[in-house]
Amino acid sequence: MVIPQKPLAEIYRLSDIFNGYGNWHRAEKNTTIPTRDGFICIIRGGLFSVLRKSDRLLIEKCSAPSIVGLARNFHKKSYFKVQADAECHYQLVPFDTFMSEVESQQCQQQLYKVFAWNIDLLCYREELLLGHNSYLMIKGNLTTLAAMDEFMRNKINVADYIVKRTNLSRSMVMKTLSQLRSENYVEIHKGKLTTLRTLPENL
Repeated sequence: MVIPQKPLAEIYRLSDIFNGYGNWHRAEKNTTIPTRDGFICIIRGGLFSVLRKSDRLLIEKCSAPSIVGLARNFHKKSYFKVQADAECHYQLVPFDTFMSEVESQQCQQQLYKVFAWNIDLLCYREELLLGHNSYLMIKGNLTTLAAMDEFMRNKINVADYIVKRTNLSRSMVMKTLSQLRSENYVEIHKGKLTTLRTLPENL
C-alpha cells in the first residue's frame, strides 16, 4: 500500500488566503488545539496528533501546514480531537468566512483535493487495520512509520506509535518488535525506527 501524499501545494494556497486575517495563537506541547463548531483551524507550524475522542486512539500523526475542521462544520459532529505534540501555531477562521474567501479566490479545486486526501487517509487506515491479525496491523504501521519523512520519524517512539494506533497490548507489540529485530528485519535506536527491511508475510 502507498500512503496518500499530502497535497501541500493546495494546503499552502488555501492557507495563504488568510495570512492577514485575525490573530494567530499558540498551543503548548500536550495541550489541545481548539477545533470547535463554526470555525476552521489552520495549523501554521508544529507537530500534532489527531485522536479519537471516545478513547484517545491515535488516528494520525501530522505536521503543519494543515487545515482542520472542514468535515465537522458540514455535519456538526466531532469524533476527533487535536493535540499538540510540540509547540503549535494556529489560526481560527469562521467557517462561513473561510468558504466565502475560498470561493472569491476561486480555490474550490484546492479545497476538493484536500477533502479527497482526507478521505484517502481514512480509507488507507481502514485497509491497514480492519480485519487483520495483530502482526499484520503491526507490519502495516511499521511501513507507515518508515514512509514518513526523517524529521517526523525521529520524533516518534515506535512502540508507543503502534500501541496508540491499534490498541494492541504493549506486551504484544514489544514481543513482535523484539522478534523482528532479532531476525534483522528492523533496526530501532533509542526507540526510533532507523531501518526497515522487507517484512515477512507472517511471523
